[in-house]
Amino acid sequence: VEESLRSERANVLLRQAELQRLAQQVQPHFLFNALNTISSLMHTDVEKADATLVQLAALLRATLQAGQAEQATLAAELALARSYADVMAARFGTRVALDWQVGAELLALQLPAVSVQPLLENVFKHTVERRQGRTGIAVSARREGRELVLRVEDNAGVLAAPATPPGVAALAMPRMTQGGVGLANLRARLASLHGAGGTLTLSQLLPAGVRAEMRVPC
Repeated sequence: VEESLRSERANVLLRQAELQRLAQQVQPHFLFNALNTISSLMHTDVEKADATLVQLAALLRATLQAGQAEQATLAAELALARSYADVMAARFGTRVALDWQVGAELLALQLPAVSVQPLLENVFKHTVERRQGRTGIAVSARREGRELVLRVEDNAGVLAAPATPPGVAALAMPRMTQGGVGLANLRARLASLHGAGGTLTLSQLLPAGVRAEMRVPC
């Protein structure tokens, strides 16, 4: 019995260490992208760049605090995502419009810490940055039975298709991959926390747009 308990404690500690390592990976990835945003502003509006840098400092403090925990409330995650959106709005202005559709009754539910912001970042990186038109982004959450379903979807993204055969022209449209470092990291943390009960999927919308859907047990 004692040996079984020791083994169980070791597994818990290993899982906690892995979650902490994965959460720490998110921070430099996000910081790199945010600093690029401020760098571009320095050439056009120094005062705005300075104000955005102050916003970024506050956001990084919140991100570092969130990264110390395995999970966070939906309310805390949305606050982090809104702060990120404010920083990015300084760069893209009217090229992006966000719609937040989350009922107050869901705000106390738990999900992996620093999980909503990477979904939003994926849209900015793969769609907003690559087109000149306006991109609409909707962040929504609802409860389905014993699951919390959170979605981040846009109206312009195109998922990368399988490799184009020789002689076939590829569409000249912005394309979003199935996810880079941020989404791979989030999938790993979902699996560590919830096993098969936590999922993250990307799907193509018609006529255009990409939906990222995360499901976690309530």
